[in-house]
Amino acid sequence: MNIQISERPEQLVAACAEHLISVLAESIEARGRARIALAGGSTPKSLYDHLASPALANRIDWGRVDCYFGDERAVPQGHPDSNFGMAQRHLFVPLGLPRDNQFPMISAPMGDLDAEADRYQALLAEWAEPEGPVFDLMLNGMGTDGHFASLFPGTPALTERDRWVVVNPVPQLSTQRLTLTFPVFERARHVCFLTAGADKRPAFQAIRQPDSDLPCAQLVRRRPTDWFVDRACTDTSD
Repeated sequence: MNIQISERPEQLVAACAEHLISVLAESIEARGRARIALAGGSTPKSLYDHLASPALANRIDWGRVDCYFGDERAVPQGHPDSNFGMAQRHLFVPLGLPRDNQFPMISAPMGDLDAEADRYQALLAEWAEPEGPVFDLMLNGMGTDGHFASLFPGTPALTERDRWVVVNPVPQLSTQRLTLTFPVFERARHVCFLTAGADKRPAFQAIRQPDSDLPCAQLVRRRPTDWFVDRACTDTSD
């Protein structure tokens, strides 16, 4: 875990934005395009507002960035809980991102979840390498229970190794969600976590223990990850 701690929320967002800009610019320079998997949540929302601000908007050629999603709630695109809807309001529309660069997990109108998972799997297959899709950057938050994307503790998607996109039952929330699976996160060139708040501190400490089985812990044991956290998420020994 490469951990960068910020004292204030605005510093946290700025640090993560600089990392994202650097990775995307490097990817565009190397391959002509960049592919990113976005996250939902309040802290990513602040990041998207910052990226779309006049000071930063022109630092990336967004016309060469394809925006996908790591997970999605089982709601239509226009629903207040939609990850795509949030990114559209706070990033895509302010940037003027072409519609062809936006890849929501849920269709408009919303289809059957299994069909949506199959559609997204086929979409990734259009550019995937033989072993699977390789994103340039995958942005994540972390839940208080140590989940990321919609890979929640104790859910079936944690052990999925064949499919890249699944419908994951989440009984603790009495719902189902679409999520990318571990093999996709493991293959990405960069995986970034943006995490803030004292309520995340227990999970943040837990995932750094070698015997933790939390989803985030499983990922950090398998590959390098970059963490952008605020002081409230850490303790004074960091």
